[in-house]
Amino acid sequence: MNNNSLPLELWSQIFVTVCQQVKRAEIDSSADQLNIAIKGRSKSLQATHRELDDALHEFNGNVQDVVLSFMKAHGVLNIYQNTLVGYFDIHAYSNYINKTKFKEALWQMTNLISRIRSAANTDILGVKFDCWIFSDSIILVVDTERSCLFSGSIEFFLGTCSVIMADAMKHRFPLRGAIGGGDFFKDGELMISSALVDAAHYEKEQNWLGAVLTPNAMVLVEQAKEAEIKREGKTSIDFSSDKYNSFIRYGKIPWKNGANIIPHSESCYYLKPFHMADKDWAWKYLPTHFKDEEGKINNSDCLYG
Repeated sequence: MNNNSLPLELWSQIFVTVCQQVKRAEIDSSADQLNIAIKGRSKSLQATHRELDDALHEFNGNVQDVVLSFMKAHGVLNIYQNTLVGYFDIHAYSNYINKTKFKEALWQMTNLISRIRSAANTDILGVKFDCWIFSDSIILVVDTERSCLFSGSIEFFLGTCSVIMADAMKHRFPLRGAIGGGDFFKDGELMISSALVDAAHYEKEQNWLGAVLTPNAMVLVEQAKEAEIKREGKTSIDFSSDKYNSFIRYGKIPWKNGANIIPHSESCYYLKPFHMADKDWAWKYLPTHFKDEEGKINNSDCLYG
């Protein structure tokens, strides 16, 4: 055993401690390897002693990085840097639950979740999204491990968010949200994300049923644009073009009074719900339990009307 080696007994403890989704890590002495059982998976993962020693050397003795890299490579963890995260909140959800029979709410929410997952189920070449739904919160993230942000992933992602907003409204689930920028990590029930915090902060400061792109998100879009120009001499990332016009607009945002937005900008880019232009949208689509005490309907006419 060399200086960059740890006994398998210690590696077993490390895997269980570092990764939330590891049920157990059993030592197979005959093969000199660990058999790592993952929650929700029938087959265990195998990591040889030699493989772990080599990784320990590669990561300069950082055992946590060894485990995270191994789990990420085997699709157990989600670790994305410089990514976009869409965060959407179902508006008036508490009123909906309180005023809807349990079986009816169960059927309606199951149908909504199925439709959202169908829209978010994008896995084409360099474009892949992950989607999670927790109670009244919808989270959609770009897999930047597959590919850094580029014109295709940005267009598909923002278009998908736009479709989700429109489809949810047509099924009487009004959404408000934001597109944030930053990093994202998920290990089972553990979720840590600067991009999600960014999006959630801007989501709650809006006084309409819309979704803005945060300054951090726009920084990442601009970086992707610059990289594309440097690589190809041109870019197709242009929010003012006809290609984006059906789901991205620029204009004045109805922030809440005293909104805690720094820097505070009255105008910015926001999502336009896909192919919605109905003057009677509020009457047709908003549920009866929706209470418009702050003028959200008038503020949202530019989105749905």
